[in-house]
Order: sequence, then C-alpha cells, then structure tokens
Amino acid sequence: MRERINRFNRILRLREDSRRNEQAILAAERHEETQVLNLLAGLNNEKQSALKEFSNSGGDKVISCNELWFQRQFIDAIDNDIVKGNNSLNDVRQRIVKTEERLVERHKDVRIMETYIDKLKEANFKEELAVEQNELDDVATMQFSRVMRNKF
Repeated sequence: MRERINRFNRILRLREDSRRNEQAILAAERHEETQVLNLLAGLNNEKQSALKEFSNSGGDKVISCNELWFQRQFIDAIDNDIVKGNNSLNDVRQRIVKTEERLVERHKDVRIMETYIDKLKEANFKEELAVEQNELDDVATMQFSRVMRNKF
C-alpha cells in the first residue's frame, strides 16, 4: 500500500508542476496584457496630441498642404498602430482565457489526485489499525490462556 501511495504522490507532484507552469504562463500573459494596455494608452495620448496640433495648425501661421498631409499621415499611422494594438490585446486576452481554462483543468486534476491519495492514506491507516488490533488481540489471548492454564 505504501508503494502505491508513493507512486501516486509522484504523479501528484508532476501534476502540481504542470499547474505551476500554467500559473507562470498566465502571469506572463497578464503582464503582456498590461504592457499592451499601457502601449495603447500611450498611443491614444499621442493621437490626442496629434489631433490637437492638427486642429490648431490653421491658426495664425501659414501651413503648406504638404505639412497638413504629413500631419494627417502621422495621425493615420497612429490609428493603424492603435488597431494593431487592439488586435494584439484581443489575441492576448484570448490566450489568457485558454490558459485559465487549462489552469482550471490542471487544478481539478491536482484536487482529484489529492483526494484519491487521502483516501488511500486513510485506507492504509485503517488497515494498519486493524493489524495492530489483531496483534493486541493475539497478545491478550495468549496472556489469558496462560493465566487460565496456571489456574487449573
């Protein structure tokens, strides 16, 4: 029984390692999500500044058509970067969801194995108690029979 418990403990350790790996992957993906969100916030701020500059460019100074075109192209480039960032954010979030699902499965596997090992340990404990009780009964029987032989 001890060998069986030890074998399942090794399997449990492997499953716990797998769960820890998934947790590390999830942490890395969440960190990546935070970085993408920070990048998007920076791009949105940059876009707001560019739009403000573009709207104020027609004020008191004369600006050529080329300068307006370049400013507009800069804003379009920022918009493209924002779209790419949003796509990247969606990809990261989809990976996070899949990783969370795998992590839940790994956690279930670990819990199932822990429960099974606990049941094996409990059965082993009961078996050891029964063996010990039988040994105590045998000792008590021998002492009783010795006392009874000495009386008669």
